[in-house]
Amino acid sequence: MGRLAGKRALIAGAGGLLGSDIARGFAAEGADLILTTRTVAKLEPLAAEIRALGRRCAAVAADFTKDEDCDRLADAAWEAFGGIDIVLFSSQPANPNLGDLLSTAEDDWRAQQTSIAWGPLRIMRRLAPKMIAAGGGGSIITLTSSTGDEPVPGYGAYGIAKATLWAVTLYMAAEWGKFGIRANGLQPGSIATGNNADELEALLRKNGALKNTALGRMGRNHECLGGAIYLASDESSFTSGQRLKVNGGRL
Repeated sequence: MGRLAGKRALIAGAGGLLGSDIARGFAAEGADLILTTRTVAKLEPLAAEIRALGRRCAAVAADFTKDEDCDRLADAAWEAFGGIDIVLFSSQPANPNLGDLLSTAEDDWRAQQTSIAWGPLRIMRRLAPKMIAAGGGGSIITLTSSTGDEPVPGYGAYGIAKATLWAVTLYMAAEWGKFGIRANGLQPGSIATGNNADELEALLRKNGALKNTALGRMGRNHECLGGAIYLASDESSFTSGQRLKVNGGRL
């Protein structure tokens, strides 16, 4: 029996590389999954892979910038397997580097805030009452970013939205803890994704970008799985309002 056996998990942003790897990890640990991204067709290969493991899996298209999509996703996710035990928000914008505070377009500011912070909050405002009424508690995990703590040129809109998401996470932990619902953040850092991970690490090592990372290397997606599974599982039953940083010891 896996650590997530019998759990029902919503993975928001499962179309991304990290989100899809977390989905595979949750399925391997026994969870049934509801996957979402903007285009269902993008999720079908992953859904088929998860079903081949013997897990139930449903795919739902949703655009977090649209309130009606958030509401529809929350309802569909709950109804898919008769409840939700785990919600993980891992959606990432295609291009987080949009410019500085003055040059970033107003529409981009709104889109980042809406998709990264408001979308997850709206979904949980619809799901949390159902989770509370069901009396089973639950685990909410948000993927935060170091750009919300340490400004990076060009990432203002993204970093501020991620900082807002972390604040939302803390408030969910504080307000819903009495119902047994836990909320935590998972903050990957210095993680190489894609097929060029080795080349990227070599480049960063050459230009000195890894000098402030204690382990002296970049991480890989699979190295985030342990943290995500811990926060999703009953092993973290007394952990809430915390942020787990998986960044190789960034100093």
